Amino acid sequence: MTRTAELRSAFHDAVGRAVVGQQQTIDGLLLTILVGGHVLLEGVPGTAKTLMARCAAAAIDARFTRVQFTPDLLPSDIVGTTVWRADRGEFEFREGPIFTDTLLADEINRAPAKTQAALLEAMEEHQVTSDGVSRPLGDRFMVVATQNPVEYEGTYPLPEAQLDRFFFKLAVDTPDQPTEAAMLRRIDAGLDPHDLVAAGITPVIDAAALTAARAEVAAVTVSDEVVGYITAIVAATRTSPDLSLGASPRGAIALLRGGKAMACIQGRDFVIPDDVKDICLPALRHRLVRRAEAELQGIGEVDAVQRPLARVPVPR
Repeated sequence: MTRTAELRSAFHDAVGRAVVGQQQTIDGLLLTILVGGHVLLEGVPGTAKTLMARCAAAAIDARFTRVQFTPDLLPSDIVGTTVWRADRGEFEFREGPIFTDTLLADEINRAPAKTQAALLEAMEEHQVTSDGVSRPLGDRFMVVATQNPVEYEGTYPLPEAQLDRFFFKLAVDTPDQPTEAAMLRRIDAGLDPHDLVAAGITPVIDAAALTAARAEVAAVTVSDEVVGYITAIVAATRTSPDLSLGASPRGAIALLRGGKAMACIQGRDFVIPDDVKDICLPALRHRLVRRAEAELQGIGEVDAVQRPLARVPVPR
């Protein structure tokens, strides 16, 4: 078993102290962390999206900052601004909340495009530029964004260029009855989701260990057959009659890196086709643009990924 596979168990134990169920979502968060990506959490209010982000940051001993996105939020409210210091007789840059390790962009689609665009450089290059000066954010920087899939009034849909920068889009579903009952029992027993320390959520990995885990993921081998499988999947989305826009090369990279991370948390140092197949939905669902006819036929995000995927033979 790899050290990263052991980390998976510890990460689940830490986040699971406050979040009941949602095992696939927690795995998705861990995979995103291991490849240094960003994640979009989509679910109705009250499904613990914010709590999962806080717990994940606490589990990896990361600084955490939450920004509530609203229509009046300005780019400078995120990046920071330059102010005049009369006592020094000079201008000084005051860092915004983006200078952190884990940035929770809560209800990201409630801010207009100009404010959303403040994240583009940060998400791709891990730096921000203000007044012509580029300032690094560090290799642990990660955006966790949330949005509500059923409420559209007063929202601004994310452009494709920004959606493509998210490594995964994870659907956070409402719990089934047994899971919800278990959650209520924990709350009744005294669990306070606002106090993570009291809930027993402590770091299971520090910065050095995370760097080592990422190196272990990077060292996972990928055969020519698996690379061919990835390119065939991406090509199938680009020729799908349901789609006006298929997966980008960044989407292919996400399948490659995600497949390596999936293999690593399962204790293997090589990728198998099922590793890639298992992450196709979260890695591609937000990168594909459906044709209007397909939407009228009831083809949703899941179908848009699964239909072209089903046409690609799995290498043996």
